[in-house]
Amino acid sequence: MKKDRPENQAELSDICLADITPVTVIKPVSKNESFATVLLKQPNGVNALDTNARSVDDFDMIGSGAKFYTTCLHSDVSKFRNQHGVEIIGESERYQSRHGYSSHFTRYRLPDRIAARRIVTLINRWRIERGAQPISEDEIQHLINQFPDSLNAA
Repeated sequence: MKKDRPENQAELSDICLADITPVTVIKPVSKNESFATVLLKQPNGVNALDTNARSVDDFDMIGSGAKFYTTCLHSDVSKFRNQHGVEIIGESERYQSRHGYSSHFTRYRLPDRIAARRIVTLINRWRIERGAQPISEDEIQHLINQFPDSLNAA
């Protein structure tokens, strides 16, 4: 009984090793990277009104990189200060609703170019870890230049 086998290996060559090209998988943006990007791209800072998720659709956007949402901005800020060594300043601001009610929120922002450079370093590290390209040098310079020099920050 003869088995159905190709007589030579050449007949198998189109099957073996034909499509073994590595596929680069880019992982989704982490919450840390999203928050760092928001701080870097919004030099005037963010407050809870800017970042609170207001609907289920907003929560679906978390992790997509399209917009940063959080329900605990103060905790995110604390994490960056304590675990990542990023200086973030908080300034109280008053908000008044159209109905006349007022409240105070804290607006968090990067104080200077040193803090912005630290954020860029973190973002690029996280981007490389997830398989994405780091921010280009031209873009880095543009983003950092939005912030005051350290000497003029005070």
